[in-house]
Amino acid sequence: DADKKMNPLREIFYRMGFNDHDIVALSGAHALGRAHKDRSGFEGPWTHEPLKFDNYYFIEILKPDGDEGLLRLASDMALLDQEDTKAQCELYAKDQAAFFKDYAVAHQKLSELGAF
Repeated sequence: DADKKMNPLREIFYRMGFNDHDIVALSGAHALGRAHKDRSGFEGPWTHEPLKFDNYYFIEILKPDGDEGLLRLASDMALLDQEDTKAQCELYAKDQAAFFKDYAVAHQKLSELGAF
């Protein structure tokens, strides 16, 4: 579904009551951890410090070529396909406090759904 850009993300998140702003904020959780091939089919971290929660995920996906060894999935790159979601990624790359504020709100919504 990579060719559908934001649509697969919307299909999942909209039915839970999230909007594009929430999707971008929650995507920043990829700053933590890594993908495991046996669980997702993908292997590796999204950032160089996968145990640190920060805005580096957004800095990384905005790089034209990305860093070798870091994941850049179609769902990550889909955030850059629309002007409003790309602008939000650019804001978070420059302003970690804005990312933290928006992430906290979106994560609370997710937690209240019983997802965590």
